[in-house]
Amino acid sequence: MNKDIDLGYDPASLLGPLDMGRVQELQEYLQDCEMPVAFDLSYIKHLSKFHGGAPKKRCFKTAEGSEHHIECFLNFIDEKKDKEHGWYNVGVTWTLIEDRLNDYLVPFAALFGGDFLCFDYQTGGRPSVVVWLHADSSKDEPVTEFVAPNFDEFLTKLYEPQA
Repeated sequence: MNKDIDLGYDPASLLGPLDMGRVQELQEYLQDCEMPVAFDLSYIKHLSKFHGGAPKKRCFKTAEGSEHHIECFLNFIDEKKDKEHGWYNVGVTWTLIEDRLNDYLVPFAALFGGDFLCFDYQTGGRPSVVVWLHADSSKDEPVTEFVAPNFDEFLTKLYEPQA
C-alpha cells in the first residue's frame, strides 16, 4: 500500500468524513449485480483523508499517451442531503453510465470533458485503473485506456498542470 502521497488537495474541496457504511452498501449492491467488486484498501484509505477532493496534482497520461485532468474524486455522501455534490457520488455516477460500462468497471473520479477514471475488476485481485472514454463508448461496449495496474501506482503518476 502507498505511503501518504501529497497531491496538494484544496481543503475547501473536501467533503468531510467518509461514511464506511455507505461504501459497504454500494459494494454489496454492485456484488448483488454480479460485479466482482471489492474496493481497493489503498483507495479507501485515501478517501478517508481526502473524501471527494480536487487535487492540485491532477494530471496524468494513459499508456496510449493521452493526457487527462481530474476534476474531482467521486464521493460517498448522501446524494439526497447534498444535491450539489450528489452528482459526484460513486453510486449515482455508476447508475448514470452503467449501460455504457461492463460488469467490471466502477468509476471513482470525474475527468474534465465527461470521461471517468474507473477501477477495472476484470483481471481479479486488485483492480487496475483505466480511463473510460464517454464519447467513444456505446451501450455495453465501453472504450477504455489503461493508466496503471493499481491505485497506488496511479497516485504516483499524478502531476500538476503546466502553467
